[in-house]
Amino acid sequence: MGIEHSTKEAIIKDLEIQWNDHFHMRDQTWKTLANSVLFFLGIVGLEIKGIVNFVMIPAYIILIFIAFIGWAVAAHHRLRQKQKFAIIKIYEEELNLFKLKQKIIEKADSKKNVAGKIFTARFIEIMQIAIGVVALILLLRRLFFI
Repeated sequence: MGIEHSTKEAIIKDLEIQWNDHFHMRDQTWKTLANSVLFFLGIVGLEIKGIVNFVMIPAYIILIFIAFIGWAVAAHHRLRQKQKFAIIKIYEEELNLFKLKQKIIEKADSKKNVAGKIFTARFIEIMQIAIGVVALILLLRRLFFI
């Protein structure tokens, strides 16, 4: 027994929405990391120029805050990505698409290259934490050693 035409159309539309939302979240997560890195590099440039504590201490505090927000965004998106993929799988099974793709996906997963294993939402979370830790170390150095 197949699914009704209107139900099938609704599933297809929501499937499209789920995929678009996944790509949008992934794009947001990478943009958040890019902005954190750019802010970090700007502050390091100021550090190299020898800018005074009056500017650097607030800059490091803001960078720590930005890295924390970036980590929170990446963690939230990683959780939502898992949920979206579960929904997508159910929809594809309902539309009899999953079995068509399963062997291709399994083959690709078995040959996943280093970039495919490293550049994930978890990687972005780790990078945001690293930026925050470096900023904290530099802040503490400014507060207690200079």
